[in-house]
Amino acid sequence: MSRFYEEKLPEGYSQALVVDAADRKTVLFMRRAASLLSAALFCVFFFLFAFPRIREIRAGFSLFKCVVFVLSYYLYIVLHELTHGLVYKLLTKRKLAFGFQPPVAYCGVPDLYLYRITSLLSAAAPFTVFTVFFAVLFFLLNDPFSKSLVLALLALHAAGCTGDLYGAGLLLFKYTDPASLRKDTGPKQIYYTKDPIRPDETKQQEGGK
Repeated sequence: MSRFYEEKLPEGYSQALVVDAADRKTVLFMRRAASLLSAALFCVFFFLFAFPRIREIRAGFSLFKCVVFVLSYYLYIVLHELTHGLVYKLLTKRKLAFGFQPPVAYCGVPDLYLYRITSLLSAAAPFTVFTVFFAVLFFLLNDPFSKSLVLALLALHAAGCTGDLYGAGLLLFKYTDPASLRKDTGPKQIYYTKDPIRPDETKQQEGGK
């Protein structure tokens, strides 16, 4: 037994929720949430940063930097999933599953049942790491056009973390029992909770002491 995972589903657990990234309703919900989040951030960034410096940004326009921006975004997607994988690898030492199932890229540990702390650390890792990275990069750059591209990457990054934030929210506010388990196949996350102990079972346990 590991404090980070179980190899088999222990007795006394029931399936509580399935979140399937390939499900049409889930995809629609995540797309809407991501679109709203990215649109809100773009508006905030535009009015707080870009609008007051619009002339400087136009003057610093560079096609090369735009190409770098596009390539950086695709590189970020890969690094995002590798960050999930790094946490899983450190905590489980097991083989990981990487892939792309439109519209999502994924990383999972399909053969294990992960305890809440493992799932929470993996879900939060990319959002935490890259939010800090893009924020530091923004303050290190001097060119307003480059800064605006970094803010765009930050907005896209936040939108790309919608699924992770949803999963983290479930673990933080709904499945709060440290004994809760989650099976992460990549596209699909299955949550398991401990069955409540019935009064007759409590009496049996007390009688056996």
